Amino acid sequence: MKQLPLVINAMLVVAVAILFYMNMSLKKNIEALGTAPKSNVLQTPATLSANNVDLKDAKIAYLNIDSLDFKYQYIIDNSKEYSNKQAAIESQLNSMATKFQNDYQEFQQAAQAGIKGEAELNKQKAQLEQEQADAAAKQKQLENLGEEVGKKRIDMLKKVSDFIAKYNNGKFDYILAYTTSNISSVLYAKPGLDITKEIVDGLNTEYKAAKQGKK
Repeated sequence: MKQLPLVINAMLVVAVAILFYMNMSLKKNIEALGTAPKSNVLQTPATLSANNVDLKDAKIAYLNIDSLDFKYQYIIDNSKEYSNKQAAIESQLNSMATKFQNDYQEFQQAAQAGIKGEAELNKQKAQLEQEQADAAAKQKQLENLGEEVGKKRIDMLKKVSDFIAKYNNGKFDYILAYTTSNISSVLYAKPGLDITKEIVDGLNTEYKAAKQGKK
């Protein structure tokens, strides 16, 4: 009786490697979804200098982008949703990998010991191949989820940028991005120039209205 091609065993190794890679990539994407945006609207202009701008007349404010991670409900809801989806798919993939490994070992032992007929071994072989196909489909789900998270992050950045443009409406010449969790381009921020609460409150109001409109 011919044994099941070793490619299946190799595929198991490949599947685990792909799962690990996708897991790490997706985690980075989900973490990025909850990472403060750095769109053009939020960046410190590269040309801002004493040579070409009269700073004493400039109207400047800043947004603490760290606060968006914890207070912007859009980020909170979506990060939780995608983290849960990721965990569910990973759990299913881990179970599939464990079952495949056990079934494959059982098949090998039965084939080597000659305790099963050719028809039964062929049936087991077909089952193993189906398990491979199911695992590949599940891995594709994980890949698609990563792409979905990437699109959601782009959508989040646009929402923030669009709101800031509407909010500003000529109030400030510059709205700077300020962060304490990473190296910030703003080395000093006067508390009175902080508009973070107004931005976050406004974003959450828009998000709440959008959610209610979908009901």
